[in-house]
Amino acid sequence: EVDLRKENLTPDGNLEIVGLQFMSGEEKLCVSLKHGDIILLSTFDCEVECVGTLDCELDSMFWSPDQEVVLFTTNVGTAVAMTHDFDPITEIEVGMDRFGEGEFVNVGWGKKETQFQGKAGKFVPGKEKKVEAGLVVDDGKMKVVWRADGQYFAISTIENGCRKIRVWNRDCVLQYTSENLNGLENSLAWKPSGSLIASTQMKAHRHDVVFFELNGLQHGEFTLNFERNSVNILKLEWNSDSSVLMVLAESRQGLDEESAVTYLQLWSSTNYHWTLKQSICFHEKVALACWDSENLFDLHVLMQNGSYHLYKWNWVIDCSSSDGGGGYNSSSSELVASNGSHVAVVDGSKVKLTPFKHMNVPPPMCAYQYKFNTNVKHLAFCESNLNSDSFITLTEDGSLFCFMKEGSYKDNNVDLKLVAAGGNGFKTTIDILSLSAKFSISQSLEHKVELSNLRHLLWVGEQTMVAASYSYTLKSDAICLFTLDFGNFTCMCKVIKAVSSNVVSMCSFKSGDTCVYVIAQMQDGKVFKYELSSLNCEALLDTQGSPVVLTTLCPYMSVCSFQHTQAADTTYALISRSAQKQLFLNNTVISRECTSYSIHDEYILYTTSSHKIICISRNSDISHYNKPTENPLPQQISCDISRSVERGSTIVTVTPNDTKVVLQMPRGNLELIHPRPLVISVVKRAINKFQYRDAFILMRKHRINMNLLYDHNPQQFNNKVEHFIEQLDSVDYLNLFLSELKDENFTETMYSQYYPNSSKMGNVLISNSFTPSKVNSVCDKVLSVLNAAQNGKHFLSILTAHVRKIEPEIKQALSKVRDQKKSLNSALVAEGLHHLHVMVEGRVLYRESLATYDLELALMVAQVSNDDPKEYMPFLNKLKQMDPDYRNYEIDMFLKNYSRALVNIAKCPDHFNECIALVKSHSLHREALKQFGKYTPQYKEISNLYAEFLVGKSRYEEAGIILARCDSHKRAIKCFTTACSWQHALNSATYLKYSKEDQTELAQNLSRALADKNRFLEAAHLLEHEASDVPSAIKALLKGRHWENALNVIRTHKQVDLIDTQVLPAIQDAMKENETSIKTYSEQFERYFNRLMVVREIKKQKQLQAMLYGGGEGDLESDIASDFGSTVTGSSHSSASSRASGRTAKSRRKQERKRFSLREGSRYEEEGLLQALREVVTNLSVLSTSIHSLLLHAALFYMDAEAESLQSLYDKTRSIVSKNITNIWVLPDSSEFNGTGPQSTVNSILSNRANVNNSEPGSFADLETFLPPKVDLNVKFGMHIYGK
Repeated sequence: EVDLRKENLTPDGNLEIVGLQFMSGEEKLCVSLKHGDIILLSTFDCEVECVGTLDCELDSMFWSPDQEVVLFTTNVGTAVAMTHDFDPITEIEVGMDRFGEGEFVNVGWGKKETQFQGKAGKFVPGKEKKVEAGLVVDDGKMKVVWRADGQYFAISTIENGCRKIRVWNRDCVLQYTSENLNGLENSLAWKPSGSLIASTQMKAHRHDVVFFELNGLQHGEFTLNFERNSVNILKLEWNSDSSVLMVLAESRQGLDEESAVTYLQLWSSTNYHWTLKQSICFHEKVALACWDSENLFDLHVLMQNGSYHLYKWNWVIDCSSSDGGGGYNSSSSELVASNGSHVAVVDGSKVKLTPFKHMNVPPPMCAYQYKFNTNVKHLAFCESNLNSDSFITLTEDGSLFCFMKEGSYKDNNVDLKLVAAGGNGFKTTIDILSLSAKFSISQSLEHKVELSNLRHLLWVGEQTMVAASYSYTLKSDAICLFTLDFGNFTCMCKVIKAVSSNVVSMCSFKSGDTCVYVIAQMQDGKVFKYELSSLNCEALLDTQGSPVVLTTLCPYMSVCSFQHTQAADTTYALISRSAQKQLFLNNTVISRECTSYSIHDEYILYTTSSHKIICISRNSDISHYNKPTENPLPQQISCDISRSVERGSTIVTVTPNDTKVVLQMPRGNLELIHPRPLVISVVKRAINKFQYRDAFILMRKHRINMNLLYDHNPQQFNNKVEHFIEQLDSVDYLNLFLSELKDENFTETMYSQYYPNSSKMGNVLISNSFTPSKVNSVCDKVLSVLNAAQNGKHFLSILTAHVRKIEPEIKQALSKVRDQKKSLNSALVAEGLHHLHVMVEGRVLYRESLATYDLELALMVAQVSNDDPKEYMPFLNKLKQMDPDYRNYEIDMFLKNYSRALVNIAKCPDHFNECIALVKSHSLHREALKQFGKYTPQYKEISNLYAEFLVGKSRYEEAGIILARCDSHKRAIKCFTTACSWQHALNSATYLKYSKEDQTELAQNLSRALADKNRFLEAAHLLEHEASDVPSAIKALLKGRHWENALNVIRTHKQVDLIDTQVLPAIQDAMKENETSIKTYSEQFERYFNRLMVVREIKKQKQLQAMLYGGGEGDLESDIASDFGSTVTGSSHSSASSRASGRTAKSRRKQERKRFSLREGSRYEEEGLLQALREVVTNLSVLSTSIHSLLLHAALFYMDAEAESLQSLYDKTRSIVSKNITNIWVLPDSSEFNGTGPQSTVNSILSNRANVNNSEPGSFADLETFLPPKVDLNVKFGMHIYGK
C-alpha cells in the first residue's frame, strides 16, 4: 500500500486519481492524477516516479490494448495522445465540426429529402427535423474506448445537449462521426471482434442498447427490461470472444448506500436477436465489474464495501434427456415415444420451449413460451424417463415452478403463448407442457443455504432436487438435497453435505432399479459419487478401480453406460468436456478438439473443431481406457464413425431412439441432420422386431442400400419372406428392394463399420461357388410366395424378380406376359411390357421377344420401345408370310442364334443348301451331325465338310476318324499317315483290301513319317513286320540310338553281317558326336563363367561407389551399358512397363528373350549369363544316360580307347562344372534390393529408393534365375573298366 499524499505531488496534498493501469511488461502501475501528473509506481519496491505533467486537469486515462498508445482526456474538451514512453503524439480537438476522412460520397442518386424515410414519413419541405436534447442523467465526461486490435478508438462527447461518437485511427486522424441520436447516453463499449460499437439510448417509451458500425451508422438495437428513467447505465462490456454483453445498471430510486440497488445483466445474441441469459441484483453499490482477460466467462465484481465476487459462467443447453445414458434408459417404447426432445431457452423472464422431435424451430422463435413476473435464474429437466420432458424453473423471487404434460395448476403470474405450435385459430400440433405446481422453498436453521447462489440444479426424480450452494452454517460449498411436496406445494432442504472445495459441475445417473447417484466435480479435479438418499460420499472409480481425477476442469459432465457384446455387466463411465475442448472418458482424453457432445441410446456423438461429428458406439469395450491423459490415443476407439458438418456446428440435442441430431451454427440458425450410424441403428432395431415396412421407409428416405434388409439376418429374412411382402404392401417398394439386390454381403463391405462382429453373427459374404447366389435365392423365394398368391397385384414384382437374377430370365418374364395376353388382360400386358422396358434395355427386350417366335408379342414390345415402325414393321410383315420352321430360322439368324437356326433349317429339306452354308460359315459341324440320320446322304456330306474343317485345323487323326465313319477310307488313310496314326491307317487299308505291294508301300510311307518325328522304334516295327525290310529297320533303330533293339533284330533274323556294316560305324559316329558336344559345352561353360565373374566384380565396385558418393541404379549400370546404347533412366523403364501391359504373347516371349541377352554390357547381362549356364549344365546332365549306354556297347565290341577317352572327357567336364555351381548361383543380398546395409549412406539409400519408385516392378519369378538347376552331377557314372 502506497500513500501518494506523502510524495508531495501537490502543495496542499489533495490528490484525486482519475486513471489507473497495470503495465504488464514493466510490472508497474501507471496512475494519472486530476491535477495533471502522470506517475509510474513500481510493484516491487513501491518506488514512485512522476513521468510527466499536463498543464490542464485530467478527466481520465485510456491505454490501447497493446499499451503502445495512451489517451488522456482533459477538462477543456481535448484528448492528448502519447506513446508508451509518454512522448506526445498530438492533441485532439474532440468537438471538431467535420465528419472525417471516411465521409460518404454523393454519387448523384437523388437527395435524402426525396427518399423514403421509413416510419417518419416523407420529408415535408419547410419542416426541419430537430434533434431534441436527451432526458438522461449524464456526467458530461468524454468516454473513450479502443478496438481490440488497437487500430481505432472512439470518443463519445456531448455536443448541443446530446452525445455524439467519433472514431479516430491509431494515428489520431478522424475517420467517422456518428449520426445524431436523441437520448444517447455515456456508456460505450467496442466489440472485441471489431464489428460494432455499443452504447445505450433513452427513448420516449423504452431503454435500448444501440449498436454503431465503424462508419458511424446505427446497426441494430435491443431493449433492456428496465422501465424508462428507472436506471442509470454504468457500464457496457463484452467478454473476450464477443459472445456475451454485460450491462451494469444502477437504480435511480436508491442513490444512498443503504437503499442502493445495482443490476448486472448478461445478454447474448442468436440470429440477430438478443436474449437476457442471467440477471443479478445487488442491494448495494458495485464499484467495479469487468470480464477476465484470459478466461472467457469469468466475471469479476468488486462491491463498494470492499467485498469481491468471482462468477464463473458456462454455456449450458437445457434439454430433456436424450438417451437415459446414465442408466435412466427404459425398455418401454411408450416412454420413448413420450420424449419430445424438448429444448428450453431462457430469455429474461421468458422460457421458450421447442420439442425437436416434432418440429425444428430456429431461435429466436420457438414452439411456445412461458412468461413469469421475474427473471428466470435456473431451469432443469427431469432426468428420469418417466417424466423426461418435465422441467422446473427457479425465478429471482425464489419461486420454483414445475411443468408437466398433465399439469393443472393455475397461476396468473405465468402466461402461456403459442408461437410455432399453433394457436390463434390454428390447430395445436404438439402436447403442451402445463404448469403442475408452484413451490415455495423453505429452509431449516441447521440446513440454511443462500438461495440466490444455487447452481448446478438437478431434478433427479419426481420428488427430489439436488443443487450446489454456499452454506452459511458449514462456511463452505455444499451439496443440497431438496424434497418436493406436490401436496403442500413446498420445497424443503432436507440434507446438506459439505464438500472440500468449490463444486465445478454436477450430474446424476442411476445404477440398477433404485440406486441413484449424484456426481460432483471439485475445483481440484477430483470427482466424487454421492448416494442420493443420504449423500454418502465416495470417490468415483474407473474400470480399473482407480479414482477419476480430471487434469482440466470440465464444466460439462455426463455418465454413460456401455454394454460390450462380450461382457455380461453394464459398465458406467464419466464423459466430460473442458472449456479447452478436451473430451474425457474417465481419466483418458479421447479428443482434444471437441466443441460439444451428446449421448444417444446407442452412440456418443461429439463435434470437433475440424468440422466433423464423430459417433462412438456404446457397445465398445472401454476396459483398456486406463492410459494417462498425457498420452491420449483417440484411435483406440474401434467403432468411431465420422462425417463432415458445417463449420462451427455444435450439438443442441439428439432425439432418443431416432435419427435426428439438431446442430446449431455459429450465427444461431439450426440444422437437422441424420447421421448414418443413428440411421443404421434404428434400421437394425426395426428389422430385429420384424418391422420391415418401417425399416424400408427409413432406408429409402436416407438412401440406405436395401441389401441390408437381407444381409442383417439372412436366416430371419428367409423365414419371414411372406411376412416381409405383406408388410411392404406395395409393388413399388418390393420392386425397389429387388432392383437393388447384389451378390455382396453389405455388412462386410459398405456397412462393415456398423457390424464389427459380423463374422461371428454368421453373415458370410456370398461368394463361394458352392453357395447359391444371394440374388437368385431371394428372387426365387419372392417368386414362390407371389406365384402361390395367384393374383395380379404383384404381377410387376414377378417380372422384376425374373429379370433381376444374375442371369436375367427375360424369356420367363415374357412368358408371364404372354400368359396374361392369352387371358385377354390387355391392361396388365401393356403395364408389364412398359415395366420390362424400364428394367431391360429396349433392343435386348425386343430380341428376346422375337426369340419366343410370337410375332404379336414382338410387335407389342417394339411399340413400347417407341422405335420408328419403319425399322421393324417390314421385317415382321415378311416373317408372317413364311412357313413356321423357315420363319423360326430367319428369326434365329436375325438374332444370331445360329445353333437354334440350324435346328430349324434342318426341318426344311428344300433349303439344305442354306443349311450347308450355315454350317460352313459358323462351324456348326458337330451340331449338324446330330440333326440327320447316320446313313443319310446329308450326314455323309456334312461329315466330309467336317473332315475338311478338321484338316484345316491340323487335326488329321480326328479328320481320318470322321472320314472312316462315312466309309471314305482312302482319304482317311492320307489323314492317318499325316498324323502318324499307323494303326488306324492299316485298319482302313484292310477295308480297301490292299495288295501285298500296296501294303508294303503304305508301311514304308508310314515309317518315313514316324522317323521324321523321331519315333524310330515304331518306324522299325513297321519296316520289320509290315514291309519285311530288316536292313531298313536296323538302320532306323541305329539312327535312334536304340542299340539293344538293333542287336535283338539282328539276332532274330540271323543277319550278323550287319554288325560290321551298320552297327560298328554307327557307334563310332555316336562317340564322335558326343565328344564334340561335350567339348562345346565345356567351352561355353568356361566362357560364360569367366564373363559372369567380371560382371559381378564391376557391379560390386559400382555399388560401393554409390554407397559412398550417392547415385542410383541407372548411374551404376550406365557404365556397364544399356540395351539402347545409352543410360536407361527410371522414367524410360516406367514407360516401357506401361507399354508392356498390352503386349501379345509373341511380343512377350520376344521381350523375355531380350531380357536374357548375352550381349556384353547389356543391362541384364548377369541374368542372361546365369540362364545360359543353366542350359549348359542341364544339357550336360542329360547326356549322362545316352553316354552310359554308348559306353556299354563300345566295350562290347572292343572299342576301349575311344570309350575311355569319351568317359574321361565327360568326367573332367562334369567335375569342373560341379565345383563351380556354388560360385555361380548365389542369391542376391536383401540390401541390394532396398539399398540398405552396414555400408550404406543416406545418399545411397535415398537414391536407391528413388530409382526403385521409377523402375520396372520386379517379379518373384526372376529369383529362379539365381537358383541352381535341379541336377546332380556328383552321381556315380561310367564303367569300371575305364577307370570308374
